[in-house]
Amino acid sequence: MKILRLLLVLSIAVFWGCDKKSTEPTPPETPPDLLEQLQAIEGFTVTELTPTDHFQRLFEIHLTQLLDHGNPAGPTFTQKIYVGHVDEALPVVYETEGYSRNNFRVRDLSPWMQCNQISVEHRFNGSSKPDSPDWQYLTIKQAADDLHVIAEKLKTIYGAGWVSTGRSKGGETAVFYRRFYPDDVDATVAFVAPLLLSERDDRVINYLNTVGDEECRNKIKSFQRALLRNVDQLAALVPGYVDWVNQTFDVNMTYSISYESVIKHAAIDYPFDFWSSTAHGCLSIPDSTASPQEMFDHLMEVIDIFLYYSDYGLDFWEGWYYQAQTEIGDYKLDNSHLADLIGNLDVLHGFGNSLVFDPAPMADVDNWVRTSGDRIIFIYGSEDPWTVAPFETSNLDVLKIINPGTKHETGIVHLNSANQSHVKAKLTGWLNYSF
Repeated sequence: MKILRLLLVLSIAVFWGCDKKSTEPTPPETPPDLLEQLQAIEGFTVTELTPTDHFQRLFEIHLTQLLDHGNPAGPTFTQKIYVGHVDEALPVVYETEGYSRNNFRVRDLSPWMQCNQISVEHRFNGSSKPDSPDWQYLTIKQAADDLHVIAEKLKTIYGAGWVSTGRSKGGETAVFYRRFYPDDVDATVAFVAPLLLSERDDRVINYLNTVGDEECRNKIKSFQRALLRNVDQLAALVPGYVDWVNQTFDVNMTYSISYESVIKHAAIDYPFDFWSSTAHGCLSIPDSTASPQEMFDHLMEVIDIFLYYSDYGLDFWEGWYYQAQTEIGDYKLDNSHLADLIGNLDVLHGFGNSLVFDPAPMADVDNWVRTSGDRIIFIYGSEDPWTVAPFETSNLDVLKIINPGTKHETGIVHLNSANQSHVKAKLTGWLNYSF
């Protein structure tokens, strides 16, 4: 009997031991590393970089995009993307660049919100320019299609709220993207983004004719004329200045347009850039007693002749020149007081007079923002010349802030605490994310 009882006990122990083993949960598999997840996305070529700021990891991605999203069998180009990663569970700040992006730049929202940031270089700019650009495919719709493709791919990793944002032309791009894909993101914040409704929007003319006081405006016009009257002497100072910059900053800035045309273009652009600058008042404008060197030094402080007129600059702006003359427009200047002095002037792009402006895309975007746009925040500076051409709407789900005393640099940090709180409350509600 004792032997039978022992066997019974042992059999029960074995039974329960086997049962316990079979009910233990299987340890979960380790999820793929983020780099592996990104590399697994079709069309992505991924390089991991050293992270900056609040980001835990940073990646540069090159994506094969269709040149024409309406033609799946057509040619392609490579588009550059940066992913600044904090956590897959946090929202994404989707930075829509308007131009080239040579490196990852931390923008207004992501450090404020302490979340992820994805930045996309605009098609036909920088390394995202096709080898032989077919410019007809540089449209706001094709650019929006690019952003949609990228968002669809990266939402397989980042499933929380998305807010698109951009600055200046990048801000325009964020709004254009929403026009075509209104539900791709949960919100949009556009900084200092103009909406120009014609190829040469004349609202800036009225601004330049009324900003400041009459004495200052007349001093600007007199200085412009002095620049053009002394163009030969001023042009002779450009080579030495270029050499100094090249040696000091270890760059190689070159010019295909003449130095005379550099001075002439700078003289024409001077009023807009003067009022855009944060560092110069009317007292800084040289008077009639100034030497050519004094005039030149002041002009170089106000106008960046490298960004605007060098070969590097002309390449940087080439895509914008095309879009300005076909869809997105530009501001108009009144140069009637300079007409007798301008003379021959080298052009800044190679498109000539072959481009035809179509006002329909901007009219369509304007109508959409006014009638259907929602979950959008527009932020402008009251002293920024571009603010004369803002987006307009009466929709209660759209917030527009014109920040007093700031110019084209206006960002979150420039807003007072009340407006920062207002923006934060809107984003918190739209993204379901507190910060």
